[in-house]
Amino acid sequence: MTKFILKSSYTRAHRILHWLIALTFIFILLTVWLRQGWMNRHNIADVVILQAATDHVDMPKDTADKIGRIVRKPMWDWHIYAGYVLLGLYIIRLIVMKIEGPVFSNPFSRNITSKERIKSAIYLIFYICLFLSLFTGAYIKLVGKVYPGVYAAMKGVHVQSLYYSLAFIFLHLAGLVLAEMGTDKGIISRMIHGGRQ
Repeated sequence: MTKFILKSSYTRAHRILHWLIALTFIFILLTVWLRQGWMNRHNIADVVILQAATDHVDMPKDTADKIGRIVRKPMWDWHIYAGYVLLGLYIIRLIVMKIEGPVFSNPFSRNITSKERIKSAIYLIFYICLFLSLFTGAYIKLVGKVYPGVYAAMKGVHVQSLYYSLAFIFLHLAGLVLAEMGTDKGIISRMIHGGRQ
């Protein structure tokens, strides 16, 4: 069983991967937020219809929806590209953890505190959920609707990724604040520049 070792510093590889994954993850969430908000095809369609009416042009709703899809497609393409980048970073992260050792303990170990068990369980759940997001996203893009039932299930799981993502970000930030205020002062600084060995 893996024992938790409180790190006084983080390796350069760990820090670089952490920040690349974080930035890519946030970028992907930003594209989801834009798709559901400002770049929603119905919102764009409403603007197109309103402008067309101002110019005395009769614009059918279906046509305006198609224009909305076309307008937001480049933004959604970036969601897909970022998903591939995140998949690559995830694989590299697993390789680095195999080489350098995990940065969190086995949550099923009896040799850790309750606090470490909760923290480790959250990380494990995050890694599993991230794998599901990446796998379902890749399936949706690469396999598509070849098997309609499987496609619908994969899309359903992928869409739900938003909820675990927001929950993890909240828990991660709350944990950092508690750590800085508690017994692990300087954890943010160590994640930025490594700290002392």
